[in-house]
Amino acid sequence: MSTFLKYFTFAVIVFFITILYLLYTPLGNKNIYDYASYALSKKSGLWVEVQSLDIHQFPQIIAEMNIERKAKLTLTGFIDDTSLDMDYTLTSECIASDICKIDDDIDIFGHVEGPFSRLAIKGKGKALDGNVRYKLLKSTDKAEDINISLKDVNSSKLLTLLGQDTLIKGKADVSVNFSLMDKNTKHGSITYDVKDNNFSGIPLNLHTKIDIINMKHTFIIDITSPYLSLKLSKGHYDQEKKLADAFYILDIKDLSHLDTLLGAKYLGKFYAMGEIKYDEYLRISGLSKSFGGMIDYLFEKDGLRVQLEAISFMYFMSLFPYPPMLTADATGEIYYNFIQETLVVNTKLENAKVVHTKLIDVIRKKSGVDLRRETFDNSILDASYHNGLLLGDIKFSNKKSHLFLKSILMDTNQNTINAYFDVHMQRQAFSGKVYGSIDDPKVNLDMQKLIRYQMNKQLDKMLGKKNRKIMEKIPMGGAAKEMATGMGASFMGIFF
Repeated sequence: MSTFLKYFTFAVIVFFITILYLLYTPLGNKNIYDYASYALSKKSGLWVEVQSLDIHQFPQIIAEMNIERKAKLTLTGFIDDTSLDMDYTLTSECIASDICKIDDDIDIFGHVEGPFSRLAIKGKGKALDGNVRYKLLKSTDKAEDINISLKDVNSSKLLTLLGQDTLIKGKADVSVNFSLMDKNTKHGSITYDVKDNNFSGIPLNLHTKIDIINMKHTFIIDITSPYLSLKLSKGHYDQEKKLADAFYILDIKDLSHLDTLLGAKYLGKFYAMGEIKYDEYLRISGLSKSFGGMIDYLFEKDGLRVQLEAISFMYFMSLFPYPPMLTADATGEIYYNFIQETLVVNTKLENAKVVHTKLIDVIRKKSGVDLRRETFDNSILDASYHNGLLLGDIKFSNKKSHLFLKSILMDTNQNTINAYFDVHMQRQAFSGKVYGSIDDPKVNLDMQKLIRYQMNKQLDKMLGKKNRKIMEKIPMGGAAKEMATGMGASFMGIFF
């Protein structure tokens, strides 16, 4: 036998012994699994451990592997050096994204086929507590014809995987359709529908659709519930510059049902439309005719600024759960700081009238002045509110009369009021203090001013207003009147 034949025969024997060792001995199998695990881990960027590999009927194989120590992947079918045609199953107790991992039972089966340069992948099963179905064409550096459908999945888990706040909970339906997706190109759309039965105490449905062309997104959002609807349209988002804007229409049918959402108790309805913008911070502007006139408002950074133009003050104040005190057409400005929780009001009031309250009855009984008969066409309201305390001044006036409420201190937590008043109307002039419960306040009248005013009226009748003023200028001319006024006031104070 020639030297060549000896070496050739030896090489063939060694090759078959090696094949037998690798295929039919436990240690040989382990060597194959270790090499396959290393190659797959390096190519996929994931930790892959091949647990079994049956290639006795190659190119038909059966392979089982562990992915990231959580998922189990089983492949069955045909594979060679250029293509494959295989069924697969994927089970796991965990699901992960680039942002986080969450516990989740996954049970998916599917099929993958085609050349390695262009694989057709499809599958369906259970994930995110719901049903999943998908298909796509995967090339080396891109994916095409991507269709993903999620039905009745857990929206909290989905939003957590996407790195979003889980504000909206419940069952969600998601549809993802992309014609092309690679490192620099994205062409497709996403729709997301979720029903939350308890969003801050209210049920609501959310529908949104996003159309994506590379870094430019357009979107719409519809939120509906038995108590409100919010529609965002013509939305644009520049992912590269992180800029967003959209138009909105807000229709709240009954504010009283939204106290857990708004953080306070409000009443009535509210309708508005405007624009939302985001550029480093959120900015919301809008208009509303919900209160008779026009409200122009702007929310940005920490505050809400509201411009009032001839709105019904009574309708506007009916938002708050306090008894109405007056009717008027209000024009001015309101500012609310959300961080400091401070409200500042500066308005002018036209056609102001005081409405019936127990306080009005007390004033009428003690002074004879019926405030409900007066209309004030030149009035102002300056007030601030913080930590349940309302401070301010209200000044009602017309050509003949005035009513000033000064140094108002209203404690909404204790339901109490303290304020000083000054009245000049209906042939009466008096001042005093109102205090106690908002629902049933008490009144102290300054009787000295009331008596002085009545004495002046009597002297005017006897002497004439001009002669009375001349008399008061004479030295000691007003002493007797002042003495009488003081004594009368002291006497009347016993009864009032």
